[in-house]
Amino acid sequence: MIWKHPAAPMRLASFIVGLTLLAACASTAGSDAARQVKLEPDPAHICDFCERLNEPAEPFQIHGDTYYVGTAMISSVLIASDDGLVLVNGGMTQTASQIAANIEALGFSLADLRLIVNTHAHFDHAGGIAALARATGAKVAASTRGVEALKQGRPTEDDPQRGIEDNVFPAVPQARIAADGETLKVGDIAVTAHYTPAHTPGSAAWSWRSCEAGRCLDVVFADSFSTRSAPGFRFTGDDDYPGRLETFRSAVATVADLPCDVLLTPSPLSFGVKEKLAARAENPTVNPFIDSDACRAYAAKGEAGLDKRIAEETAEQ
Repeated sequence: MIWKHPAAPMRLASFIVGLTLLAACASTAGSDAARQVKLEPDPAHICDFCERLNEPAEPFQIHGDTYYVGTAMISSVLIASDDGLVLVNGGMTQTASQIAANIEALGFSLADLRLIVNTHAHFDHAGGIAALARATGAKVAASTRGVEALKQGRPTEDDPQRGIEDNVFPAVPQARIAADGETLKVGDIAVTAHYTPAHTPGSAAWSWRSCEAGRCLDVVFADSFSTRSAPGFRFTGDDDYPGRLETFRSAVATVADLPCDVLLTPSPLSFGVKEKLAARAENPTVNPFIDSDACRAYAAKGEAGLDKRIAEETAEQ
């Protein structure tokens, strides 16, 4: 079942999009409605498991103005307002078309995309950003180190997955830095960056408020805490990049402490999309995505994963 926003499609006399430290944009609904965007995806990323990552998923409403528009294996989330749309993460290069189709299927217009934010710059979460930004003119924002990676089209030198040969994606030269704690605005949407350098040096969580029927909730799109890395990479004993373990634990604590009623993550498996959709289908009066303990539980699992990785590396010495 596809959940449609009651305000879509948008018909406005005018709109103003405000972005903190980003260029402001202004237009009219008439010209926006007439403007047709043509998405031209970049060449498909090739890997042994890419077809599985790109398996289609039907879009759905999570809560209020927040919608899932990603694939069955890679999360992308849309935040909608009458003044424009915000997208979190862009999937792989071949995922861009699916994201665009899912946005349209919900009743929104891809032409209204104003801002794309990224949790971390790997091929499976940043690959589609360049094409989506080209097509729509949307601004792109990430953390300081995240922007470094987006601009070069590959992870930074100190990224645990830098040594994975195919971890590349189309560069996003226009990406702008969102400072830690900075809030970016598109109409009445306000998304705040929280630096969480764990999975990558540029990882960031994004939070916003989402309201429905007078009930406003804190939504957190937390980045991955996975310790997956290139062969030979060590989280311990790295003289070139000291303090990595402390930084990782600090990132975990940041997510645990965020106001959080709804947790979203780069992988839908990590926040139980399949199970929650099944529960909601069984009882539509209860929204299973609402869980005030989810961020703390996710953080605890992330710390346990780091401890396991440390134990493995220690045993290898």
